[in-house]
Amino acid sequence: MASTIKNKFESNPTSVNANPAIYSLGFLVLFIALAYALLQLLPLVWFELLKFPPTSTSNITLAIIGFGLGIFSLVIIGKTKIFQELPGLKAGILVGFVITLANLYFDSWWGKFTETLVYDKRFFPESFGMGLAGAGAALAAIGSFILFFRPDNLKLFTRIEEQGWFSRESFKQNQGSKIRRGTIICLLILFGTGIMVLVRNDTLARNGSNWKIEIPYTGKVKINPDKTADALSLLQAEGYNPENQLLVSREAYRKANSAIDPNLFVKIGLLTGDSKYKIGEIVSKDAFQEESRELLKNDRKPAESIPLKSAEGTVIYKSLILLPGIQFSGPILLIILSVWISWKVVNIPVFADFLIATEAEMNKVSWTTNKKLFHDTIVVLTTLVLMSLFLFVMDQFWRIFLTKAGVLRFGQDSVQKNTSVDLKKW
Repeated sequence: MASTIKNKFESNPTSVNANPAIYSLGFLVLFIALAYALLQLLPLVWFELLKFPPTSTSNITLAIIGFGLGIFSLVIIGKTKIFQELPGLKAGILVGFVITLANLYFDSWWGKFTETLVYDKRFFPESFGMGLAGAGAALAAIGSFILFFRPDNLKLFTRIEEQGWFSRESFKQNQGSKIRRGTIICLLILFGTGIMVLVRNDTLARNGSNWKIEIPYTGKVKINPDKTADALSLLQAEGYNPENQLLVSREAYRKANSAIDPNLFVKIGLLTGDSKYKIGEIVSKDAFQEESRELLKNDRKPAESIPLKSAEGTVIYKSLILLPGIQFSGPILLIILSVWISWKVVNIPVFADFLIATEAEMNKVSWTTNKKLFHDTIVVLTTLVLMSLFLFVMDQFWRIFLTKAGVLRFGQDSVQKNTSVDLKKW
């Protein structure tokens, strides 16, 4: 007997002391690798090998296939033994994903903030700014690891899973079915209208066709040929070519615009024979003003200047794509999440018990029959009509009686009297 019990416990591959956070982190890395493979390989096969055109129908079909493969992979991985034996593992994966996504957004924001200090404010050089951005990202990652591996997280992960968010089982499936179905339908209508508004207003694709996170210090400035203004020659010296190379580094862009700062430099426009400059030449404002003063002092006419115009460009970053074709894949993802949340909400034990109790109380209500409802409606409408007639007759009676008695006055005399009272000085 003792040998049987011993063998039974030895057959369990997991340990009671196993930390779900470690396994959650490992599976999170696996899921990220799987998602990256789907995002990179599936479009390559679809558009390059199978030669499907990038139309709306093709993109929607690709998004459906991608989500189908992703869900199928999650189901297969979810059937592994460790998911059934280690409580808190699924919740740990979700929490780890949220923390990872928050870290990516923080790193992007912090990196762009340091870029502002480097390129716009010129507080410190680019190398120092990159080091500062990397230090901030490292501190955020360390803090996230400490937060994720806290001992209390085991209770948190287990508590989340006990609510049933990651299981397909229904809580008290045969109780309160009517009101729970009605709640699901209402939630689906609410989510559906929200998704429809997002699609009609094109909100999801407002910032581009992909859901992505921009990587700091990878940006280059794209300058259209008609936006180079007076910095064209300076930009060409930095490798800018209006025909095939429209990108320059942010430092080169800043240098070019600094060399034609309208506050420090001017451009020679109308030229006279008395000036030493050439038409179109860019000179410092101080030198131009000094020459103008000397020429005017000797009764000679100086050249005329025109204001300089800086180049205008857009910073384009390398990015980490989280979800391609957001205008197509976004609504599909939201629909899947809406269906899952609507079904799981009514199976949360606390809320499910509330709905079951509500339906039980509604069943105790004594509903009237159709015949009695018809008779009661006739009685109510008849009473309303009789009361309206009674109030109308009484109103007319007292109006006529009080008018005859001189208490009330109507017509022109009443209007004149009221006007005279309004004009009276008190």
